[in-house]
Formats: sequence, structure tokens, C-alpha cells
Amino acid sequence: MHRRDLIKAGIVTGAAATTGFRSPAPADSRRHYELRNYELRSDVSSAGLRSFYKDALLPAYARAGAGTIGLFSPETGFPSQSMLALIEYPSIAAVETVAMALAADATFMAAQHAFESGADLPYLRYDSALMRAFTEHAAIEVPPGPATRPARVFELRTYEARSATALERKIAMFNEQEMTLFRTLGMTPVFFGENLFGTRLPSLTYMLTFEDMTARYKAWSAFGASPDWKRINSDPRYAITGGVTVTNVAYLRPLPFSPVR
Repeated sequence: MHRRDLIKAGIVTGAAATTGFRSPAPADSRRHYELRNYELRSDVSSAGLRSFYKDALLPAYARAGAGTIGLFSPETGFPSQSMLALIEYPSIAAVETVAMALAADATFMAAQHAFESGADLPYLRYDSALMRAFTEHAAIEVPPGPATRPARVFELRTYEARSATALERKIAMFNEQEMTLFRTLGMTPVFFGENLFGTRLPSLTYMLTFEDMTARYKAWSAFGASPDWKRINSDPRYAITGGVTVTNVAYLRPLPFSPVR
């Protein structure tokens, strides 16, 4: 949990070059997302990490100016001993601003020291990736409904491209047509992000949510059979040289105290 300087002044490049699709949204209108994957220990309960997020990190992130946060336990797609944290920032500059605010927050630092001074930390390491929101889905979308409702199923999908141009065309497909089709078929978006920092670039990650797995299978079956999808997929504007491949599909359950549930 030690502060990391993820962003240094001037390091704001890395996005795919434009290829004649829609102009990017103004820089301050799109959120940035950090996706953390904690490698939990099998011999130590993860309850301490969950309590640390619930009682210390979530309130501290709110004080520091972070946006919406989601916390999940994976059912498939990740090692079973994992916990995922999705953290929204108002801008790329806010990634560092929030980190600095946490480091200056005496209440949070005391809680972190107490957590890390325990006999055994409940995780070994965590991976972190930084994403920029798509132009047509600029912020995390919290699914509607009361916090007391049964937990939904969240589907996290990662696509890897052979080139920046191929990724740009796939992002354009999402922005211009595919997101609308998702909504028409009851596939509720949570976020869409282009991976800026992390492994196996260029790539994108997005999340959908469903009432349950039955609804998920029904929606994807309707999607695959949809004439609109066949039309979109054959549109020459989105023709991809070199390919874009789905490399991971994960099903997640929100933790009981996750703001996204």
C-alpha cells in the first residue's frame, strides 16, 4: 500500500494514434481508472484486507478526491485467491494528486501503519494497470438499484491488439455503435478503458453487469445472433488488420461494501 509515483510530469502519451474516427473528448471530461489485482495468500484470511479497504481506504480515497470505487472477488478468469479493486480518478493528473493526499492524510497513514504492522499481510503482491475512459463512456456507471439488492454478476473482458491502429478501430466500434447495442440487449456497461500503463499493450478492458448468469448467457446469445451486430462487425470502417483478440473473460462478484454492486 505504499505510495507509488505512477505518473510523472509530462508522461501523458501512449494512447493510440488517431485514424480519422471521432475526435477525442476534451482531456478533462474522461476519467482514468486504476485496476488492481491482489494476489491473496491461501494461508492467511483476506478479512483484514477487506476491512482495511472498507474502514480506511474507501473513506480516505473520498477525502482525497478519487471517484467511484468497485471491489470484487473473482469467480473465474483470475486465480481464486484474488481481490480486485477498480479506482476512478477525475483525470490523469489526479492519480498523483490522490496519492499525495493519501500520504498527507494522518488518519489514513495511521490505519495503514496498523494494517501493515500485523503479523502477516493477507496478500503477497498486487498488479496495477492504468486506463483512460473511452470518449462515449467517460466515467464509471454505477448500476441502478438499492444497495441492499442481491449482488449482480460483473463480466470483465480484456482485448489485446497487434497494433495501435487495430486497437483504435476496435475502440471506435465500441464508441460509435457497439455500446448502444449492448444497452439495447440489457447488457449494462460499467466502464470502458484503454490501457495506458500495464502489461501486454496495446489493449483495452471493459466491464458489463447482469442480474445473474442466466441473464448474461441470454444477452450474449442475443448479441451474437443480432442482425445489428452482424452489420457492425462487417462495416469496413472497423476492418482490423492484424487482429484484436479477446484474451481474458472474468466473472466477478462485488464485495458487500463495494460502492459498485
